[in-house]
Amino acid sequence: MQGKSVTLTIDYRLTGVGWAKCTIAADGRDCTVSASYLSDALGNLVLAAATVMADAHSISIGFDEEPGEYRWSIVRTGNSVVEVKILSFGDLWGNQPDAEGEPLLAFSCTPLEFGRAVRDAADAVLKEHGLPGYKERWVRYDFPTKQLDLLTSYLSPRNE
Repeated sequence: MQGKSVTLTIDYRLTGVGWAKCTIAADGRDCTVSASYLSDALGNLVLAAATVMADAHSISIGFDEEPGEYRWSIVRTGNSVVEVKILSFGDLWGNQPDAEGEPLLAFSCTPLEFGRAVRDAADAVLKEHGLPGYKERWVRYDFPTKQLDLLTSYLSPRNE
């Protein structure tokens, strides 16, 4: 994987008050998941990308649904490879192991590719809604400014 680049895009959109839709496309395959305001979905995704860029071995985040959960399982399998699996669960906060989730999408990429795709998705949300508009639509959570600043610092040219 070291020399191979994946085409990865993440399109995160606020679709209503307290609702978001996220489409993940990797090398011609894609899936769309949704999230409710019950969790800080975008903030958690941005923080997960920063964590990956900081060389963490693994991280798992959930997009809470009503009912259910979409879980992102991200595991570093080599120095420059992470495996991302997106799983669906019928129960919210059920704490089921990953093996019990329905696989929706799996792909491998570099930490840099994942970090850039998440940053670009978050930047697009901020550009479209601004800080006040995001809070108005996401209700419980502010835009993840600190998380995005952290991720952006890992993506700066001196770190790439």
